[in-house]
Order: sequence, then structure tokens, then C-alpha cells
Amino acid sequence: MTTTVCATTMNRKDKLQTLMAQMSGGLLEREHQVRLMMLAALSGEHVLLVGPPGTAKSELAKRLKDVFVEASYFERLVTRFSVPEELFGPLSIKALEEDRYNRLTSGYLPEASVAFIDEIFKANSAILNSLLTLLNERQFDNGNRRVNVPLISVVAASNELPEGEELSALYDRFVLRSYVSPVSTESFDELLSGSLEGFDPDLNVRLKVEDLKETQRLADKVKLTPATLEACKEFRNYLATENIYVSDRRWRKLVKLMKVSAFTSGFNETSIYDTWVLPHCLWEKPEQFEGFQELYQRLVTVNGKETPSRLLQVLSVWESRLTEESSPHKKDAQGKLLYIDFDGNESTKKSSERQATDKNGRLIYKDYGRSKTTNNNCGRYDPWMEKVENDPLIGSIRFSKAHIDSRVLSVQEIVNNIKQFIDTVQQELHTVEQYFNNHLWLDCSLLPAIVDSLNKSQKQAEVLLNRANKLVDGFSRLPLEEDPSIEIADLVSLDGQM
Repeated sequence: MTTTVCATTMNRKDKLQTLMAQMSGGLLEREHQVRLMMLAALSGEHVLLVGPPGTAKSELAKRLKDVFVEASYFERLVTRFSVPEELFGPLSIKALEEDRYNRLTSGYLPEASVAFIDEIFKANSAILNSLLTLLNERQFDNGNRRVNVPLISVVAASNELPEGEELSALYDRFVLRSYVSPVSTESFDELLSGSLEGFDPDLNVRLKVEDLKETQRLADKVKLTPATLEACKEFRNYLATENIYVSDRRWRKLVKLMKVSAFTSGFNETSIYDTWVLPHCLWEKPEQFEGFQELYQRLVTVNGKETPSRLLQVLSVWESRLTEESSPHKKDAQGKLLYIDFDGNESTKKSSERQATDKNGRLIYKDYGRSKTTNNNCGRYDPWMEKVENDPLIGSIRFSKAHIDSRVLSVQEIVNNIKQFIDTVQQELHTVEQYFNNHLWLDCSLLPAIVDSLNKSQKQAEVLLNRANKLVDGFSRLPLEEDPSIEIADLVSLDGQM
């Protein structure tokens, strides 16, 4: 976790907190959409709101316009009969008289800062191509000239999801998506008795276009951490299992959103928590959102805090090796493991057969499917044979000092890795609450689960540390071979006495 970038960032964050709180005023259960729309605008992206009519979608878009100083607003309901003039402006008669094909765009989408387009997926092919270029490149083809547009963000709405390949490119342009449901039963009384508050923030709180450009420029320098990358890979794997396609272009935009999330919160690098935005960007159908949200919660709680599986595997391997070297299993000249059978003889077989005995130690024989005990076989009955496991033949091996030192050094590295992991968990425990409180976008209701997961992870790591320390002690106690130089010195001493 990182420290605050600078005082300017803090001022920006305070502004954003104030604006989002005021935007939500009087709109019940719409804090979620306000947050997504604000992040989209800061990142230069667009938002799609899916849901039934009458759920304040257009009101949200109008309030987004008022977040900015001197921002222009455009709103249009699209039908399958809509023509380009309705969105991009009428053709200029004067230009036509001069054999030029120009549109009068004043008051239309090409000159809007914030736009609300209702039922956007009813757009026909005559509108679609110009709309795609305007959304993605922020440019508009007016006659034979391509001009830049001042568009900050488009809030689109639809009662239904797009059908048909021709709309898939348009759907992909809306990186952030949210299903807007009617007010819940718990808030219904407030809906009936409450009044809609106006939204008119002070000018010194509103954002300027220059603020957006600076935010995007500085956010681009935010470091994408390995934890964030690993979380993205987990989401990508989940997408594959759900058979959901996400374009490379869309992934690049998601990285930008996560960087803006971190930067506007005052941090110079992302964390795994900044992947909060991914569930709102990856679903194709609203019912898929829950699965993505559950994945995020697992990543930032249990799965994201577990002791690395590699440490567990390596630790088990070294424990097996210590067992082998502490009680070495003898081998024959061909390298086969040796065992002691029930007669006390060496064997390469793990098991052998012997005649069974009853509880009194008498031999057991077979008599036509019936067992019979006797003290004398006399060749009349077949012996009842049983399979028994042979004991391993344990030898006594001494090891060189270099061998023991090498083992201790290797296991000590595991000890150090576990200690480092514990230090990381403890550091996060000390900072995670402050991190959530300082972060502009995170859902603080997740904090208790994260803290609980960190505590469990620390306890698990401490158990592993105890196992690793026992390994160090065990290898250091391996029998040390005698130093040949000592034997030579003893022989020289004996020769001198003779």
C-alpha cells in the first residue's frame, strides 16, 4: 500500500467525494451508479444503464453534466426510425448549395460535453458508424472533414440488451455497465414521502475539462502491481469458463480505470482492491454480475491472503527428504530398496507370503474350502497362506558437513520466505483499515471479511514457520561423518609412539 501522492490529489479527492455525495442526494439506492458514472467521466469512458423505464437514468446523466463547469448537455431517445439528423444535426442548406455536405452540429451530439442516449441499441446502421467513431475516437466526420468533439462521457440507457452482431461493437464501447432496478421494498416508503433534491454544486467544487486531462495524464503513470495483474488473470480465467469474450481493447481500458481508481484515491500504484471495477465491466448479461462480484470478494479475502502454495509444496518435499535421510532405506547393488521378511532375511520385495496361524499360534490349513488347524500337516491339507508387509531395511548413514550445511541453508531460505510472508500480512493488517478509509471508491462493508482473512492467513503461516524451523533443526542434527584428517593424525601419533 502506498502513500498519498500530493496535496493537489487530496484536493481533487475531496472534490470528488463532495460531488458524488451531492449527486446521490434525493436519489434512492443510486450511489452505485453515481460512482460508476463519475469514474467513467474521469477516465474518458462511457456508461450503459440497463433497466426498466422510470428508474432515474436520465436524471443521473443530467446530474453528471452539472459536475463540470460550463458543460453542454445533449439528450435523445432513439427509435428504429431515427435518422442521423436527430443526433448529429441537420444538413446545411447553404453548404449544399455550394456542393458541400456539412451538418449544423450546434446543440447536437458532436458539440455536447455529456450526453444521454436512451434506447441506444435501436440505432440503425445509418447512425451506427458515426456514433462508434464519436464514442471511441472523440471525432466526427462532418462532410469531408474529421473534427474533434468535446465529449466527456456518454450515459446510454436501454430496457433490453443488444441482439445481433452489428450492435456488438457499440456494446463494447460502453466499458462500465450497471443494471438499474426499481427502488427496493425497504426504501419504498421513503420514495413516496421524500422529495427529489436539486443538484447545483458550487463552482469551486465543480470540475474543469483541464482537471480530466490532468487526471488521465497522471493516472497513466500509476504503477500496475503484480497483485493487480494476478487478479486480472483470475478474472480472465473465469471469463473463459463462462464463455464470455472480452476484447484486447477493452482490457486496456480496464487497466486505465483501475489506475484512475488508485490515482484519484491518492496512491501511486494499484492494489488488488482496485479490481473492484472489473465486475462492473465484464458481464454481458446482468445475471452474470453476481459471479464476477463473488470472484472479486474471494480474491481480496480468502484466496488473496492464502500462504503461497509453492511454499506448502516445497515444505512437504523437504519434510519427506529429512525422513529419508534420518532413517535411510538401504539398497542393493542394483539400487533396489531392501526389506526384511518375516524370517529375518533380506529381500527386495515389499511383501511376502507365510502360513497363517490362529490366536494360539497353531498353523492353519485348508480342507476343501474349510479352514482346519493342526499341529501336523502330514500332507493331507493345503496350508492357508497370508500376505504380510516386509519391514524396510534401515541403514546407518553419516553425511559430510558440506551436505548438512547445504540442506540447512536450503531450508533456512524457506523459513525466510515464510517470515517475509508473515511480515507482509502483518503490515497489511496494520494498514488495510486506513487504506479503505482513504480510498475513494472501495466498499467498506468488505473490510471485516478482509481483516478476518488476514488473521487466519497469519495463523496458518505461523504453523508453517514452526514446521520449517523443525526442518532446520532436523537437518542440522543429521549424523556427521568422521573427518579423515583426524584419523591420519591419529595414525601419525601412533607411529611416533612406536
